[in-house]
Order: sequence, then C-alpha cells, then structure tokens
Amino acid sequence: MYFDWITWSIWLVGFIILIIWILVPAREFKKLVQKRRAEHKLNNH
Repeated sequence: MYFDWITWSIWLVGFIILIIWILVPAREFKKLVQKRRAEHKLNNH
C-alpha cells in the first residue's frame, strides 16, 4: 500500500490545529474561573 505523505501531513496539521483550538480556550477559561473565584473570596470577606 502506498503511503500518501501529502494527505497524511495535511490531516496531521489539521489535527494539531484542532487540539490547539481546544486546549488554548480551555486554559484561558481556567484562568478566568480562578480570577473570578479570587475576586469572589475578596468580596465576601
């Protein structure tokens, strides 16, 4: 079976972009939640 380097490299790049597209906003969301929790604690005391 012939290994199609072009198709696999495009698919791999797309997959990496998808992973980054999921991880980066998740990381930002975590930071936002931590910030909100810290502000919430300060406001209550």
